[in-house]
Amino acid sequence: MIVLGGEERMAISRVFEWSRTDWSVKDIQVGLAGSPYSIPELTESSDRVQALLTNIQTITSSAVVARQDLVRNLKGLGKDLRRVHRVTEIHESNRVEGLGPELLAHTHEILSSKSAADIENELGRFAIIEALRTDQRTRDVLQLHGAKLLADIIMRDSNRQLVEIDVRNMHHMLMGDFRTAGRYKVYCNEIAGAEHVPFTPSDTPAAMQELMDWYGNVREQCLLPPVVAAAAVHAWLAHIHPFEDGNGRVARLMANIIIGSAGLPPLIIRVAGDRNRYLNALAISDQGGDLAPLAGVFLRTLRRAIRDMRNPRWALRIFEEEIRQRAESSYNKWRRSFQRWLELLGGALALHRLAIRTDPEEMISRDGYARIRQRVREGLVVGGIGSSDWYPGSRSYLLLDPADELFRYSRGEPTLSFLVYAPQPWGETVYARMRGRIREILVREDLSEGVVIRELDRTRSLPALEAAEYVAERIALDFRDGLAQARVSIGQRHPSSGYRSPINGW
Repeated sequence: MIVLGGEERMAISRVFEWSRTDWSVKDIQVGLAGSPYSIPELTESSDRVQALLTNIQTITSSAVVARQDLVRNLKGLGKDLRRVHRVTEIHESNRVEGLGPELLAHTHEILSSKSAADIENELGRFAIIEALRTDQRTRDVLQLHGAKLLADIIMRDSNRQLVEIDVRNMHHMLMGDFRTAGRYKVYCNEIAGAEHVPFTPSDTPAAMQELMDWYGNVREQCLLPPVVAAAAVHAWLAHIHPFEDGNGRVARLMANIIIGSAGLPPLIIRVAGDRNRYLNALAISDQGGDLAPLAGVFLRTLRRAIRDMRNPRWALRIFEEEIRQRAESSYNKWRRSFQRWLELLGGALALHRLAIRTDPEEMISRDGYARIRQRVREGLVVGGIGSSDWYPGSRSYLLLDPADELFRYSRGEPTLSFLVYAPQPWGETVYARMRGRIREILVREDLSEGVVIRELDRTRSLPALEAAEYVAERIALDFRDGLAQARVSIGQRHPSSGYRSPINGW
């Protein structure tokens, strides 16, 4: 006989309260009524929504089984895994915004400190004490930690409805002594890099009340799958942009309240591999009213968390390795070689009037690298290639995944392939494989061993510089022939929406 603890029993009961096995496309359309989001009246869109619902059902069922197995067979590891997810969630949520310490180890150290414990102890009196009188990066961690503790209180009370004052309280905790902490904006603001213009200060309170009333009805009547509800609330709050700062972190907290109240593991949007997908998905929800790409991002993170639940010892080992930051691990050697080769590729692309853009923080993390070595298909997007002057509306994204046809050459290293921006109405992803001349590239840990390139009809191994020049030439031909052109079907199908691809600003 299996005896479940109170928290496990509550979590599993919430899964059954929130979840159904017979969601239909019509249910989603009805559940979204009153929100800015809807499903287009197109047959192919309905098919995509049904595929999305099937994925949601599979993941929800998998989460229930994984949680039960964790309790049954691996007593004690569940608490450790929750700690890992908590540290990672806070670290990555800050890093998406360019905040907090750069290393996961530093976030872990801050959250293990007396200051973090003091915040938890004082939370009931909502007193942020001397713990927050420290450097800004430490404050970023401690303040988000406090906001997350508030979110947990809301999430764990199955009879408690999420209301507007909760949102402002989380923002207050998140922003500390910032001049508008816990208050809606008093000046018009904008979203960096986006064309969407948020609500004015005078319209913000009514817009937020509309959002919270809508979600309250959805939650009370269980009108939507939790993942869809979380995507709607996150996208809607980001669309309103009610606060002067901290909107993204509050939106992610709210999404995790919804996900967690259904007994699902936390949504952790990682800078390395997830941020491009996540920001593009938000752009589509802003301008096209389409939640599927954002829900797709959420489903990706849930699959990752469920894999951790199924193999917690492995997940804990990878976390501890990242905390220790081993100096000369396979990951560090490969990453150094890969980044060096991308520099060579960038120089070669410049000769063809193309630029490569990557962010070291968006490069694959130790965790992602370890998963790929286990042949888990992560689909990590780590940068892009383009030129707004010479090829407007075109961009090729860089994708890292386990080796495909090049598996016989790989010792576990990821391979590089290329995507194009290709959203479809209510499709889960905003990318499609680029049908270019280069299909797959393998950069080894030791760059002196050369680079393996797979084309449609042959595979070759070249020295690093020669490989960069060859790949740049082939990519330039792909751009010239229009193979990197964005396929923005949402904008084409819904011209009245004013939708524009976020890549236009490249």
